[in-house]
Amino acid sequence: MNKIRGLFSKLTLSAVFILAVSCGGVDSDAKKAASLTNKSIEKTNQLKLEEAEKLYKKSQVIIKKYESNRKSEEFNKLYQQYRDKGKNSLREQSRR
Repeated sequence: MNKIRGLFSKLTLSAVFILAVSCGGVDSDAKKAASLTNKSIEKTNQLKLEEAEKLYKKSQVIIKKYESNRKSEEFNKLYQQYRDKGKNSLREQSRR
């Protein structure tokens, strides 16, 4: 019985560790999704539509991860900040 409890404890601890390591932080996910979205917009403006679609789909995978997540509000706020910051960067580059 003690062996089973010990094994169960180790498996539980391993599962929690794997989940903690595999889940990226909200901030890094928001930054990545915003970057992909902005790159998609840039590719669309360059009429590189297939590349734009691939980038858009990658961003949507990250965004959907937070749709019904308890951290969705935090993610959306950060995503909008990074997306807007990236848009402003693109505008400045196109003016040069």
